[in-house]
Amino acid sequence: MPDPSTLAFALTYTGTLTVALLMFLGQFAVFTVLLTLVGTGRLMVISMRALQRQRSD
Repeated sequence: MPDPSTLAFALTYTGTLTVALLMFLGQFAVFTVLLTLVGTGRLMVISMRALQRQRSD
C-alpha cells in the first residue's frame, strides 16, 4: 500500500490541476463570448452608420 502522505499529495495536486483547468476553460469561454459580443456590436454600429449615411445623401 502506498504511503498515505504520498496519496494525499497526489490527490491534492490532481485537485489543484483540475480546478486550474476549469478556471482556464471558464475564462476562455467568457473571453470568447465577450469578443463575440463586442464584434457583433461593432458590426451593428458600422451598419447603422452606413445606413444613415445613405439616407442623408
